[in-house]
Amino acid sequence: MLALMGAMAAFAVNDMVMKLTAQKYALGEVIMVRGILATLLTGSFVIGLGYVSTLRGIFSKLVLSRTACDGMAMVLFTTALIHMPLAELSAINLVSPLLITAAAVIFFAEEVGWRRWLAIIVGFFGTVLIIKPTPGAFNAWALLGVATAFVSVARDMITRKLDPKIPSVVISFMAAFGSMVIGPIMGLFEEWRPMASADVAVLGISAIFLASGHLMVVMAFRGSVDVAAIAPFRYTLLIWAGLCGYFAFGEVPDRYAITGSLLIVGSGLYALHREVVRRRAVAAVVPPGEPGS
Repeated sequence: MLALMGAMAAFAVNDMVMKLTAQKYALGEVIMVRGILATLLTGSFVIGLGYVSTLRGIFSKLVLSRTACDGMAMVLFTTALIHMPLAELSAINLVSPLLITAAAVIFFAEEVGWRRWLAIIVGFFGTVLIIKPTPGAFNAWALLGVATAFVSVARDMITRKLDPKIPSVVISFMAAFGSMVIGPIMGLFEEWRPMASADVAVLGISAIFLASGHLMVVMAFRGSVDVAAIAPFRYTLLIWAGLCGYFAFGEVPDRYAITGSLLIVGSGLYALHREVVRRRAVAAVVPPGEPGS
């Protein structure tokens, strides 16, 4: 629980630093510099942990596809981040678990009852409230947040099919390397200028928080941990994002954003609860020692 809450705090700080820096420099430049620093950081872990030999697996189609999806999600998220409050964008991104539930039906033929479908609909309604689809308050940038959620689902679906022999730190290394490559491509359409050493150092802090967040997520979900007990703490991201947004940018969510965020969190927790109930029912039907138990 502490590891997952720490991961959410680290991600919020990373987003805050990225938003602060992207207000001064072109987004592609910021992404590239942080990508370089993150690649050096994760690369040192790959070497230090003796995983260099596993790098042969990064050229598989699945790993490259995941890297592309991760890079696309990062570009969409950071672009939206510059133009909208941090807490609101984080809330939209938290609709991803509901989308994964829906995607599991399509791609893995998993059974989802009407209660979880209702939770998915409520979560989407909460997202609509944050977007504010009215002529006077429509937030077009929030649509990039929705697109981020969908691309993140594609990334996570691919992650489920990755060879388990590929260490998590190697996957993180590829994500960092991908962002380092995407930055110069964006630079073809931007005007870059020399970055002050102090700002490079700040992005180094961002890279450390980002890498630490990924590491703590792995720590939180590995081993014999009860996922149902741990997963709800993912929603503490809203608390950290709200604090970072308020103290760094003076952002205060309006009543629509607050209501939408509560609906997304509530529906996500309820969907998780129904999944726990379903698994317990299946376990009760299949006697111990029987096939499928």
